[in-house]
Amino acid sequence: MPGKPPEGYYRVRSHWRRKPGPSGKKMSGWTIAALVAGVWSWGQLIGFGEATEPQQPSPTPAVSVPAGR
Repeated sequence: MPGKPPEGYYRVRSHWRRKPGPSGKKMSGWTIAALVAGVWSWGQLIGFGEATEPQQPSPTPAVSVPAGR
């Protein structure tokens, strides 16, 4: 392996190693999927601040016929 290393590589002991490129912090697909799942479960468990109407008491039916007949 003597000679000049290919573009983007450098020699380490007995092999070529790729030079590290600029560290553009990219999110992997799994990270994005985990964030989406977290937001979805937050919405399912806690909610997004939706104000629910107070529960109206259910009306009790009026008795129209006496029970003794």
